[in-house]
Amino acid sequence: MSDMSLQLGVQFQLLKTKLVAVYEKKGTVSSFLLTPTNPDEIGSVTLGEMMEDLTKAFGTGVDKEKIKNDLQALDSSNDTNSGKGADSGNDTDSKFDVNKLNFSLKTAYIYVNGNVKEYAFSIEVDCGDAIPDLGFVKMEKLVLKIWNTQKNVVLQQLNLDTIENLVKKLDAPEKKIAEA
Repeated sequence: MSDMSLQLGVQFQLLKTKLVAVYEKKGTVSSFLLTPTNPDEIGSVTLGEMMEDLTKAFGTGVDKEKIKNDLQALDSSNDTNSGKGADSGNDTDSKFDVNKLNFSLKTAYIYVNGNVKEYAFSIEVDCGDAIPDLGFVKMEKLVLKIWNTQKNVVLQQLNLDTIENLVKKLDAPEKKIAEA
């Protein structure tokens, strides 16, 4: 008699990126995999959309206004610290606006099989017009990448460029170091 095998899978979306998760057990060996269904289809969502979705899903259990007010407190402290109060007549388009932050799940990968444990995650926050342009500095994107895999397709999804490679590009003036 052969050992029992089991497989359980689910397809879902996280930050509007379609993912698949699979758990498999063959005899005494368990495996787990999380990966995008199509690595070329990356979605994104604003913070405002996330709050709206939470409110729809959980109704009154989510205090949308409290979350919004807490996040917008950054505006108030910036106005107070700069000596510009809310009634100063400043252009409100120049303030920090959390609703304009756009979150993208660029990579999601987990693979566990016995002693093999690999992962890769990349989340990008497009700041766009969410953070004011100060003239001398403008933040465009924030990126967080964490990985321990050497799988080529996953590394390509991460769009990695090591500091060593970036320094080498300084010797090649025809190449851009980073593109926004």
